[in-house]
Amino acid sequence: MTVEIKPARTAVNNYEPFQVATAIRNTGAIEQSLKIWSCSYPTQWVSDNPFVKVNLVSCKKNDLLNVNVDPDKGCERTISIRVELSAGDGQPEPVTFRLGFKAATFATGQANLPIWSNPITVTVTK
Repeated sequence: MTVEIKPARTAVNNYEPFQVATAIRNTGAIEQSLKIWSCSYPTQWVSDNPFVKVNLVSCKKNDLLNVNVDPDKGCERTISIRVELSAGDGQPEPVTFRLGFKAATFATGQANLPIWSNPITVTVTK
């Protein structure tokens, strides 16, 4: 599996939420199963940059979905994120980051390392 992300825009304001398209692609030769949360999907994402935060959503009903992904296909959804930089002089600042997807699991002691995306850069106005 590989992860690809693409921001809806590349210029954002500090602390302003913006959308990122996510795609988890099956690069293998056989169908693979992917476990994702129906409502709290954003909780399965982490950033490798401490200034980039994933916006969480509240859920009334959250089901664990087992999504089968065919070879050369993907599971695509959008999440909301924000960049939180310290106050500045108003000059735009580039921020580069990757997002990592962690499969939903209940198993204790099981390694659940993220699958990291391509890096992207957004320009943040403080």
